Amino acid sequence: MRTCNSYPLILALLLVCFAIPAVAQPVNDGYLFDQGVAYTERSPRAPEALDKMKDLLGQWDIQVTTFTPDAEPRVSAGMAEVTYMIRGYAYMSRVHVPAYDGEHELNLLQFINYSPSHEAWVLGEANSYTEHIAMYNGELKGRKLSLTSAIRKGGTPVLTHIKIEYAMHSSDSFSVTRSQKTSRDADWAKTEKHEYSRREHTAAFMQPRKDTGNPSKNRPAASSQFDFLLGEWQAIHNMNVGGQQIQFPVNATAVHAMNGHAILEHSWFDLDPSLPDAATSIIRLYNRAMRRWESLYLTNRGNSQLFFGGRQEGDQIVLHNFEANTTDAVMARYVFHDIAGDTYAWYGENSTDRGQTFNTFWDIAFTKK
Repeated sequence: MRTCNSYPLILALLLVCFAIPAVAQPVNDGYLFDQGVAYTERSPRAPEALDKMKDLLGQWDIQVTTFTPDAEPRVSAGMAEVTYMIRGYAYMSRVHVPAYDGEHELNLLQFINYSPSHEAWVLGEANSYTEHIAMYNGELKGRKLSLTSAIRKGGTPVLTHIKIEYAMHSSDSFSVTRSQKTSRDADWAKTEKHEYSRREHTAAFMQPRKDTGNPSKNRPAASSQFDFLLGEWQAIHNMNVGGQQIQFPVNATAVHAMNGHAILEHSWFDLDPSLPDAATSIIRLYNRAMRRWESLYLTNRGNSQLFFGGRQEGDQIVLHNFEANTTDAVMARYVFHDIAGDTYAWYGENSTDRGQTFNTFWDIAFTKK
């Protein structure tokens, strides 16, 4: 039994000690098809730097403390599981906090990888509570991984700097602290701390369903727009690379994730013997405040991530890179179309004249297995 012997946060500690019930496992997530979840070691072709965060792997109980101005810290309890993903080239963390604010749950799905080309660690995170995806990058110093990003909340001119720090305390415990500030010279203000304690591994812990899962009852109605992705698919990629047309097959899957708030896709393919274990993963989350889809893409070719998204337009869904702008003559978009029960297709187009005309450089036709 945990004892309470620290006095500054008496109310919060009483909640932790006596009031938080046993955490129920999420039941909406679909089967994790990703070839990497069952790995116990990283791929021998993945960056060796990945081993420096290997202690993240495993099943965890979490104590979540949320700090807000002029209020007592809020304490809740949750669970997490960290595994390898995309054939052992990165880490995937699934976090579930059922009573995050006393009424709503929090689900995080995180991609964590090391990019040798940028000599940086990258964290991509989808958050069901905020219905938002964000990307962070940073470096590892000793036992602490520090990652940062910046946003303009509400479209205001105030730039909010955000920092996430992983501190590895031992092989059985680590913490994740979130802080923010509104100027470079200001001190970091802690907004949240997750304290992880390793638990004995069991097969039933956070166990996904054996099917594609169920949607959350609380997800936005527009979240159903991508439900046609659910299931197992086979497809043929057709790409124009430097004027040369190439074609290759792909296996793809999609399931409900983040306790039914999002859709998680995994694809794997082998282009040629010089590119073994090729795989990609995408998490898709609908942001009702922005009325748009947000997507996070991770590939183990170059170990890079991409944040992009878009909206449904008629009977198509049109996605693009969020950082694209008309000051750059080159831009791209990705269009899902011909959506039926057992088939769908998408194509990629690029423009060299600021979107006046587009040329197709990539198309894929999917057939359900």
